[in-house]
Amino acid sequence: MTEAIMPQPGALAREWARLRADFWDFGMLSWIPLLLCGLLWWIFSAGIARDLPIAVIDHDNSALSRQLTRWLDASPGVQVAARVGSSDAALQLLRERSAYGYLVIPSDFETELLEGRQATVQWLYNAQFSSHAGSLLRDVRAVSSTLSAGVELTARAKKGVSAVQASAQFEPIRTQLNSLYNENLSYEAFLTLALMPSMLQIFIVIAVVTTIGRELRDGSVPQWLASAKGSWWRAVGAKLLFPLAAYTVLALLYLLFFSVVRGWAVAGSLPGLLLAMLLLVLAYCGLGLLLIAATLSLRLSLSATAFITAPAFAFAGQAFPLMAMPPVARAWAQALPLTHYLELQTVYWLGGAPWRHGAAQLLVLAGFAAGCGLLGMLLLARRANAPAAWGKT
Repeated sequence: MTEAIMPQPGALAREWARLRADFWDFGMLSWIPLLLCGLLWWIFSAGIARDLPIAVIDHDNSALSRQLTRWLDASPGVQVAARVGSSDAALQLLRERSAYGYLVIPSDFETELLEGRQATVQWLYNAQFSSHAGSLLRDVRAVSSTLSAGVELTARAKKGVSAVQASAQFEPIRTQLNSLYNENLSYEAFLTLALMPSMLQIFIVIAVVTTIGRELRDGSVPQWLASAKGSWWRAVGAKLLFPLAAYTVLALLYLLFFSVVRGWAVAGSLPGLLLAMLLLVLAYCGLGLLLIAATLSLRLSLSATAFITAPAFAFAGQAFPLMAMPPVARAWAQALPLTHYLELQTVYWLGGAPWRHGAAQLLVLAGFAAGCGLLGMLLLARRANAPAAWGKT
């Protein structure tokens, strides 16, 4: 009887008391995502891959072949880890991952070059590691092209051709390469900026599913509703307010860190990017609400969360082009809020686009937030009020 007449705390006060009493739930909204985002940034903070090991098979052992080897070793992305005598030994290094490729210099390398003929070096690499292979291929080509150009210009200069004429004759058509939006080809800019929102969306859905799912699992829905004076809107609003506020602040910290501390200023529309971040958090709050309302089971909704959010980055078009995916994969990608947010982040942050270039994607994110949120709210209010829905794991 005493318990029945005790006044119920408000829904917000009740939720705040629950968060303060649970170390891990409070950590999910604060230090855990901060720690993991910091770890993620630290992993890719080098920006570019450096000193990837390769092997060299030098059958010529001449001054030019040794110069080529030294230049390769001096290249920032390459480290000549071993000089071996055969392909079998080099392949063994590749299998051990002590090297990711090897260069074979033929025995007539210097002779062919000095006599004005073409000399071919073989570059063999482990294509299982596409990032390693692409980085090494770029550096190996740059070094071999530089050495080849130097030999050719020296030979023409000996024939009395001026340096300017020799350069023009050797390269009559010159291609000027200019990288846009990620000038240094930094993995920090490419991967970290995309992976942090990908990690954030997992935390958002887990937090929403967990905070509502525990009320259903523990059969405490009557007390939860009583704290909100019987209103499902107040009850759910109190549950969503803390994840919404916490993850919006985390998104702002992420923006401030990379734009101010790392120096990657927002080149396009800052209001557009801020709105996109807010809509991303709202969309995944709505998705979490829809999952728990549809399943009424903490276990099932967490399983669905893992299925939807964990592989979302693979479908977002950042690592593999979206247009090259099969139609079913593209349709699944378009059904994920993360895909649309990362497109907005790409055009607003590094791409320098004005807000109108992402207006359609902003509307899509708003549609996700409103659609999932309203449907989840209606399902929860209709289905979760019955005792049969309580006590499920």
